[in-house]
Amino acid sequence: MGSRGNRPWLLWAALMVPAAATIAGIGTYTRVLGPEDPPRPSRADMVGRYEDGHGGAVTLKADGTAEVGGIEYRAYDRPAGDATLKRCAGPGAWSFEETLPRWHNKVRVTTDCGYFEAWDVDGPPSAPRMTYWTDPGYPAGRRVLTRSGNDRP
Repeated sequence: MGSRGNRPWLLWAALMVPAAATIAGIGTYTRVLGPEDPPRPSRADMVGRYEDGHGGAVTLKADGTAEVGGIEYRAYDRPAGDATLKRCAGPGAWSFEETLPRWHNKVRVTTDCGYFEAWDVDGPPSAPRMTYWTDPGYPAGRRVLTRSGNDRP
């Protein structure tokens, strides 16, 4: 009959296929392999004034402070648990989170009104956008903040 020594290529193939798939997966995740990501806004690119088209605006300053005006948020009354849509205005702070993969960058804004859910960042560095939700899961609750012209404080 045959011995195992007659087909060494079969053993090598069985070992190399999973190894190659693992290396390709790691290379794609770390962006060593695969298409180049389009340019994304950095923290410095996010500085400026943004408006949402629904009466809300936020100004992100280079020193990490923010000025919020008319940003909608859902407030829950206690103890009934009823939710109402309110507007936030006043000073605050912001931070930028750049994550891997790069398409999940976020801006976090904290004000006297409370802590907002992280806002998604997209668009090119010259015209970044931030998206937040007044009512998660409902299309009418989606707000997109776009930079006002070339206004950069």
